[in-house]
Amino acid sequence: MPDISDLIAAAVPREQAVRVCLDGAGAARLAELEDEAAALEGWQPASLGDADPRAELRPLIEQARTALAGATVEFRFRALGHRAFSALMAAHPPAPDRPELLYGDTFLPALLAACSTSPTLSPGQVDQLLERVNYGTAAELFAAAVAVNEEPSPIPF
Repeated sequence: MPDISDLIAAAVPREQAVRVCLDGAGAARLAELEDEAAALEGWQPASLGDADPRAELRPLIEQARTALAGATVEFRFRALGHRAFSALMAAHPPAPDRPELLYGDTFLPALLAACSTSPTLSPGQVDQLLERVNYGTAAELFAAAVAVNEEPSPIPF
């Protein structure tokens, strides 16, 4: 059996990544184009001279997808370790009127800054990011940062 000191020395903090799109307007445009294409799904020509209106949409949809791929960013988070995570929670207690820690005004942004590894985020950059993204995107980032610190690492079978 290996020595526990060797096992501890080989331990690596858990990491987790989440991909988010930072172009909300582009995502809306793609959805509009895809809806327009879906509405034409059953299109049939009335005469031999009719051009398929879906043909115009296909390159626009591909352009929109390519643009969104460029605006999609992978955020990677690394677990802080038990003591550092506990200290961060203690430094950012919940508001008295909202006792749930995760709904405090300062804990989740501080957690994003503390455990982001790629891209690294300063507290000021987290604030700027949260001013630009919607609630759902912020929730995805928060969920990944919390999960990497609270959930055990999965064991592959």
